[in-house]
Amino acid sequence: MPNSQILLKHALLGVFFCFSGLAQAGFTGLTYEVVDNSDVGVTYRIYANFDNNTDIMQAVYGEAPFGLSVTSTEGFYQDPFGGFTPVGINPLLYSTFENLTRDSWLTIGQEDNSFGDPIASVGGASWNSAVLSFENGGDFVVNDGVGGSVYALPSQPQAIPDANGQVLIGQLTTTGNWNLTCNIQWRDAALVVSNETDLSIGYEQTDFEGLSYELVGENTSGDGFDTYRVYAELTDPGAQIVAVYGLQDTALSITTTGTFYQDALGGATSTTINPILYGTFPSLQYDSWVTIGSEDNAGSVDYIGVDFIPFEAGGDIIIDNPVGGTWYILPDLEPLAFPDADGKVLLGQFTTDGIVDMVLNIQYRSSGGANIQVPGAALTFPVVTPGCTDPGACNYNPLADFEDGSCDFLTCAGCDETDACNYNPQASIVDNDLCEFPVGYPNNTVDCDGNCLNDADGDQVCDEDEVPGCTNDLADNYNPLATDDDGSCLISGCTDSDAQNYNANATEDNGTCEFLIVGTQGCTYDDATNFEAGATLDDGSCEFDCEGGGGCAYDTDGNGLIGSADLLVFLSLYGQPCGD
Repeated sequence: MPNSQILLKHALLGVFFCFSGLAQAGFTGLTYEVVDNSDVGVTYRIYANFDNNTDIMQAVYGEAPFGLSVTSTEGFYQDPFGGFTPVGINPLLYSTFENLTRDSWLTIGQEDNSFGDPIASVGGASWNSAVLSFENGGDFVVNDGVGGSVYALPSQPQAIPDANGQVLIGQLTTTGNWNLTCNIQWRDAALVVSNETDLSIGYEQTDFEGLSYELVGENTSGDGFDTYRVYAELTDPGAQIVAVYGLQDTALSITTTGTFYQDALGGATSTTINPILYGTFPSLQYDSWVTIGSEDNAGSVDYIGVDFIPFEAGGDIIIDNPVGGTWYILPDLEPLAFPDADGKVLLGQFTTDGIVDMVLNIQYRSSGGANIQVPGAALTFPVVTPGCTDPGACNYNPLADFEDGSCDFLTCAGCDETDACNYNPQASIVDNDLCEFPVGYPNNTVDCDGNCLNDADGDQVCDEDEVPGCTNDLADNYNPLATDDDGSCLISGCTDSDAQNYNANATEDNGTCEFLIVGTQGCTYDDATNFEAGATLDDGSCEFDCEGGGGCAYDTDGNGLIGSADLLVFLSLYGQPCGD
């Protein structure tokens, strides 16, 4: 590797990784990544980084005057099944006790009990007190003459850097800001033991307020292509953005639903832009690029490990590999890396015909000298409003930027026929196929609620639907379909009130009257030959003897008896004059 590249790489690492002092060959600094975000807090993992996999991590320690401290503004999450180190954590419990994966601990390369030869820790009274405080969710601070350490033996594989050159030294879960200050001991392949003291790394979001954007031009490089600028916003005027980076587990992405405009005279960073050319090549000022502070070649932004080829072809920027990549400035050498009067630092210009989504990881140095990393800063622009863009829809939104398929043509549709039961004069959309009419419309006899329009007798049967007839179910001519009684009912029976079976409801006598007979029947005429003195009711059986008296005046048929035949003859002659 040329010396210039070696110098550049170490200059970058001095910015990108947090450490105090000049690192010896092999150790390159401390880094952290966000591995989880849950109800109990954000979970961070902290790593010691090496550039040679023959190096072996030996200890994380604290001893006056170089203490070991782990602090947080909101305390740390400590799971009941966890510990100060992860050597007692059984991963089989993760499925049942999910928060166990978020326990806070210190370590060397080990995250659970899967190693047969585990790491260990040792310390004096101050160390033990700090462990107790930490396991109760508080800070861990040790800075006395006895001190203590978390350590691994050279024979333990967990102490060897992984494929990314990292050795895990801690996991912290908290809802607040945090800081880890420590010392490490490590050994190289030549068995030379080295110490790095007063290392510090942490997360603090008191200065960084987020990303913002502004529209600087519409239809700039072509129809539909607008130009935007993106800024980091800081409340500390003495803070400076030093790097924008991406790693495998802390990816950086800048994507668009369309394409990014890339001018032939431009480049991936703002340092390729020569403003003198704007007059001759006006489209150059709309080129898409990334930066820290500067907007042209007067700046000093540089980069390493970033594949800008897709971006320069109009595509996206993605940094998600183990090696990572960054664009950066050297601290204090770029005045525009400090916030302007509005607290903003320019991070890029993007001309696109689409919607941009970006996730950036930012490292800045506070005015107090702390190196602070802000992973996962996200921004989407332009701010768009999805909705229904059809003016004829019920939910038409005149402010919607694009059609999202939500148009509703039903809820405000209605019937505007005044005779309809569901007549709706406020209907935004007229749809008379929805009209509902009374039963039998237009010759309906009822209203929309089923009530009769005409019901003279109030019997809930519409006049138009009345059926005349006999409604008495005792009548001979009862009509079960009749709704109005027309007086036509016929009831046959005995109409003689003296009869035993007299029927007061009968309208026609049917000859069935029956009378109650009281007394003795017989002939009650004492002139009759068969007179019965004890008879009280004459039964028409009287007989008279016409022979003894020389003839019977009333025996008209001469049979010697006066009977019914003689009466019939009398009746036939009744009223006629007598002859000689």
